[in-house]
Formats: sequence, structure tokens, C-alpha cells
Amino acid sequence: MEPNTYAQAGVNIAKAEAFVERLKKQSRRPGHKDLWKGAGGYAAIMPINNDIGMALTTDGVGTKLLIALELNKLETIGIDLVAMCANDLICVGAKPSGFLDYYATSKLDDRMADDLIKGIVEGCDQADMLLVGGETAELPDLYEGKHFDIAGFAAGLVRRDELLTGESIQPGDKLIGVASTGIHSNGLSLARKVLTDKKWKEELLTPTAIYVKPVVQLLGGRGLIKGVANITGGGWRNILRLNANVGYRINNPLSLPEVFVELGKKVSSLEMYKTFNMGMGLAVITSGDTDKIIETFKEFNFKAQVVGEATENKGHIEIDGGIVLGGKI
Repeated sequence: MEPNTYAQAGVNIAKAEAFVERLKKQSRRPGHKDLWKGAGGYAAIMPINNDIGMALTTDGVGTKLLIALELNKLETIGIDLVAMCANDLICVGAKPSGFLDYYATSKLDDRMADDLIKGIVEGCDQADMLLVGGETAELPDLYEGKHFDIAGFAAGLVRRDELLTGESIQPGDKLIGVASTGIHSNGLSLARKVLTDKKWKEELLTPTAIYVKPVVQLLGGRGLIKGVANITGGGWRNILRLNANVGYRINNPLSLPEVFVELGKKVSSLEMYKTFNMGMGLAVITSGDTDKIIETFKEFNFKAQVVGEATENKGHIEIDGGIVLGGKI
């Protein structure tokens, strides 16, 4: 039977959340109290001195790799890898600076490796980061055929007075949505099993948007941005990570990319919003000049608009049409 939920496709978000909570408890040490707390847990922030901290994050591309292998198209996967890390760093107010990659495969293939690195370098250029190092491992007993995995690790600097904590978000603040380029790099375990035609598989390989440059420019206006949410696994519920004391109402969503329209023919609306970015790759919370924020994204060729606002219905997102999302992510 064809899966129509993320869990049926093999991804249990609730179980992953429980693991993260156990990991936090097991790894807790006295030094953790010195870390700065950024909004949403998107990156760990280690203070360098009283004024500057180093933000660190890591991520991968997931089963998007399987589609790339099937279509023999690996040039854009590296962009996705950088995007998954760089877009997390800006959610805590950090300016990405350095990137490392880990590439593990059964046997090194020069063409595949070169295509991957080209994408990583392109992604780093888009994010104003340097590719400063990495690791390549040949593991024939672990990976079969041409199968491989890649992981990214990124660091950036953030001033304490520009750190995004989400603590100041309150009901009435405006929620600005920034358009995605498509599915990005989340929900592919479900999407690749639902969309089996080559046309849609090629669409799924559209690289993830990298939002670094406009956000970094906006961070220069102290206090203009209260929170930024990278919409990844868990869909729009990611916005709830910024502040547990508010909820959101979204009644003017961005237009839906065609790939989500097609997915929606076989996946319920509730599951869609719980799994995919639904056309909104980044969410920005502000009580300031929305026109300035929207215009800044426009300067970097991103469509952005006010899609809703923060509400007193804490822990819940009300979506135009009657859908309500809730729960941690």
C-alpha cells in the first residue's frame, strides 16, 4: 500500500523528538550552563568572550540522495547540504563563516565526488561561507554499490546583542513568509514514494534556497527581527520552536508550488503541513517595518509577504481553512 503519512514512509518525528530529549539528559555537563540560548535550538552557541559567540550546527540531505542517484544527477545535492546548515545558523542571528563536509561511500567515484564538491562550493558561495575542510571515507562493507551519505558542519559568529532568542515575540507581531524553491530537503521519504513519475522526481531535486544574505543584512537593524524559523522536517510546526508562550494565525499564505499541489492529491492537508514547508521556506517574526523586510528579500530575488501574526493561543498554529497544528518539534 502506498504510504500517505510521514510515519508510514518510515519517519517517526515523535520518536526522534523523544531521542533528542534523552540525548540532552545524558550529555548534560556543568559547562552547558555557559552556552548562550538561541531561538528554536537551531544551533549551539559557545561564547568566545562576553560579546561574541560561535554558533555551531550540523545536518544532512536525507533520502534526497536516493533520488539524485536514481536520476544520476548529483550537482545540486551539495547546495542542499550547505543550505540545511546555513539556514539554521541565521535562525539564531549568526553570520555563517566556515563549512566542513563528511562524504562516506563504498568506493570513491571521481565524477560523483567532483559533482558533489561543485555543489558544496556553490552553496558556500551563496551563503558567504568558506569550505575549510572535510573528510572522505571509503567504506565498502557499509555502503553497497554507488550508495553514499554526506553530512555538513557549519560555524558562524554572533554578537550577543544580535542573538535571536525569540523571547520578545508577543501576540500581534507580524509573521512574514519567505518563499521556498520547492520541497527543499525534508519530507523526501514520503514524497519519493508518492511521486513516482520522472517529471516529479526531477522537480524534487530543485536545490534548497539559501536565505543567508538577506537575513544577515536585516540583522544589522538591531531589534528589527524577533525570530527566524527555518521550515524543515516537521513543517510549519517549526515556527512554534521560537517561543512557547505564543501561537500563530496564518491566513495569507504564499502561493503553493506545483509539487505540493500534486502531493496533496494523495496526502491529507494536515499531514502536508506537518511534514512539508508548503511554499514557505523561512518564517520571520517582527513588530517592526514589514515593508523593509519584504523589500530586502526582494532585492535578493526572494518572494516574501506578511502571511499572518502571533496570537495568544500558545503552542498552536491556526491555518486559514480550519487546520490547527500543535505540539513540539
